Amino acid sequence: MTDAEIKSLLDARISRARAKELLIALVKVPSPQTERLEDEPLLKAFITSAIEPRLRSMGFVDLRYDAMGNLIAAYGAGTSKNSLMFIGNAMNQPASTMPNPYDGDVVDGAAYGLPSECVMGKGASEQKANLAAMLHAMETVIASKVAIKGKLIFTCCLSGETGKHDAIKSVVEGAGVRADMAVLGGTGLKVTLGNRGRIDVFVTVKGAPCHSSRPWDGVNAISGATEAIRLLLAKVKVDKSHPQLGRQSLTVNHIRSFPDSTHTVTTRTKRSPRSSASPRRWNGSRIPSAARPTASRCGSGHSCIRRW
Repeated sequence: MTDAEIKSLLDARISRARAKELLIALVKVPSPQTERLEDEPLLKAFITSAIEPRLRSMGFVDLRYDAMGNLIAAYGAGTSKNSLMFIGNAMNQPASTMPNPYDGDVVDGAAYGLPSECVMGKGASEQKANLAAMLHAMETVIASKVAIKGKLIFTCCLSGETGKHDAIKSVVEGAGVRADMAVLGGTGLKVTLGNRGRIDVFVTVKGAPCHSSRPWDGVNAISGATEAIRLLLAKVKVDKSHPQLGRQSLTVNHIRSFPDSTHTVTTRTKRSPRSSASPRRWNGSRIPSAARPTASRCGSGHSCIRRW
């Protein structure tokens, strides 16, 4: 068959209704990010209940799980050297305050500036739209009976929101999966040739405890963290730009204080400045102590910040 004949055959089988059906079904199965990150049992349950059965029903027989729990499936004769890998992710943002996060409600998109209907649900515009598109594309190709001489690989990883490389590293390095080309699902359903890198930095600011009715007796780590954030945003340069990927950015996206008490001045905060300045990334680590802004007791009784 010619390329034009194959395209015509596939176009006749691609169904908007089927893609919608798949997306709704995936949204209805919770797979949220939790404190357990990739070890969250709901992620594995999502893969085993919502992904694996669909792969088997469309004709995949070569399925396995790596040591971490990522699903790896392969289809095709493998008689040519050509191979393509689709990479999907299970994890999506927590439900938070979203109403009916796992109902898969279909609404008019006009209210959101979109020309058609929308599927509402957690992960619908993150991982699950991509998964639905990948699943529909693969089932269409397999059902068309077009011979796949190479190898089509599909993997559904436990990752998605943490930004860590552990899952795909387990697939590629641990399980030895290789492909000539990989398509990684991302927001927007558009094929791009790159993405902005990221560095995650975790900073600890320390204080001294006291009762909130006598704040002068202690050192408030929240105040220290506020000053550290101010200095960080004022002094770190993010003035570089890429013609396709856009400009650098720096933002503080998470802060926690300890102890979690109603009337105790906070003695320690953790904050996470996130930068897109570099493709390198630090996850779950601490910056060296010499580089930490540390809240200390000044002679006046107020907190102060040691510059780093």
